[in-house]
Amino acid sequence: MFNSVGKLALDSAPVAVYWLNNQGEVVYSNKAFTKMTGYSAKELAQLDICQISSDFSRPQWESYWNRLKKSGANIRSATLLSKSGHKIPVNINDSYLRYSDTDYDCAFLNKADSEQITQVNTVTPQPHLKEIARQKTAEAVTFNKLIQTLIERQTLTEKALYESEKKFRTIFNKARDAIILWEWDAHKEGFKIIEVNDMACQRFEYTRQEMFGKYADFFQPNSKESKAKFLAGTKATVNKEDGATYELLHQSKSGKIMQNEVSGLRFELNGKPVILSVIRDISLRKEYEIKLKNMYEREKLLNTRLENESQKRAEFTRILVHELKTPLTPIIAASDMLIKMLPPDISHELASQINKGAEELNNRMNDLFDLVRGELGILSLNTESIDCTRLLGDIIEFIRPQAQAKNQTLEAGFQPNLPLIEVDPVRFKQIVMNILGNALKFTPQGGFIKMSVFQKGRCLVICIKDNGRGISKVKQRRLLTSYDDRLISRESSGGLGLGLALSKTFVDLHQGQITIHSKEGHGTTCDIILPIKQNGGS
Repeated sequence: MFNSVGKLALDSAPVAVYWLNNQGEVVYSNKAFTKMTGYSAKELAQLDICQISSDFSRPQWESYWNRLKKSGANIRSATLLSKSGHKIPVNINDSYLRYSDTDYDCAFLNKADSEQITQVNTVTPQPHLKEIARQKTAEAVTFNKLIQTLIERQTLTEKALYESEKKFRTIFNKARDAIILWEWDAHKEGFKIIEVNDMACQRFEYTRQEMFGKYADFFQPNSKESKAKFLAGTKATVNKEDGATYELLHQSKSGKIMQNEVSGLRFELNGKPVILSVIRDISLRKEYEIKLKNMYEREKLLNTRLENESQKRAEFTRILVHELKTPLTPIIAASDMLIKMLPPDISHELASQINKGAEELNNRMNDLFDLVRGELGILSLNTESIDCTRLLGDIIEFIRPQAQAKNQTLEAGFQPNLPLIEVDPVRFKQIVMNILGNALKFTPQGGFIKMSVFQKGRCLVICIKDNGRGISKVKQRRLLTSYDDRLISRESSGGLGLGLALSKTFVDLHQGQITIHSKEGHGTTCDIILPIKQNGGS
């Protein structure tokens, strides 16, 4: 049976305890829980879980209750609402139990910051009604009815006490943590066990009879470090009014070493010092902490390697571009001179081809180097306020001859009084030229390309639409990435296929975005969206 020692042990526990019925109503709460919430036990008896916890609505509690009945136990984090309205983060161990044909949820709580809620308790002695009854039997017959009433009340009190102790014993043994009550033995100057719950027996692999009378150091492994931690923890528990929480190694009957967290509270019981210890297994938590630390160290190492490789790649690209541009510069200069010097014949045409090829190669190398610098975050912008209508108009006129050569229709429409935008003119021109270049390249003879420019909210939108062959959904997903099979694909129509990826890099640097909408065989629409400067004028 759950005796007065066990009941007082729970009432004095450093963890809060409450008991709910299947409707979520509070049918029991210990003093640690009333102290935590600010309610009295009587007030709590009028409340349910939905009123003291912000985590549950009525349907949510019913769903959680059904899951708890199936699983038998659950560990969760929750937020309680105190009487004053404050939110209290807690960790809760819920256990399902059935008693006297009624279902209950037995919950043990700790504050989430591991601060133990404790309070020293005293025992309210039960009234000795039988003694009163025996005294009253000597009185006049006129008091017989009163005596009979007192006897009946005493019987009900004893029955209620029996049921109460049975209920608290059930709660005590259903706890997911090991609970041990130690009493001070002045003769041997040590704390010995006077009460344990089922989990303590299971954890330490002893029966109750084997554990009763054992002293605290009996469960310590034979190591100086462990014994030192045990002595320091015990000293802190004894000396601190609100108890102490510390980590400790324990040894089971079979010799298994366990990593536990001990929450201890000292108080007096029947005039003797006692310590109530709530012992939680943290072996799994420690294992995860070690794994997490190892993963962090590995991630740190991999990041360092990745950074080094990125720096090597950037340096290699820089050297490659430099080495290729060094012989390319005189080729461009010489071909320029030949174009100016030669008459309009076959030699002049060959010189023009050499010049165009050299310029194209130079542009490809610049694109590749810009892309690498953008990926490494070392590509910078030289921004200024510009009139986008004028700049975009110049781009359209520059590219119009290419459209006319393919008998394509190139149109441009501008919303009146567009504001200034803060951009890097060179990069902005590259963005638009890349998008328009793709539209011209993949639109057939006689097709159309239309550019619409307008303001939407605090953004400028440049919409470029064509009626070309379109893009499949599979290709759209990788279109704005830097490297894929486009480098070896026959569909790239020349070049490295990095134009859109480079445009996205420049747009990202402007805190804008590119969106592509296309359907294979039905053309493509590309939107370049850039923020407008806050004080931009017309």
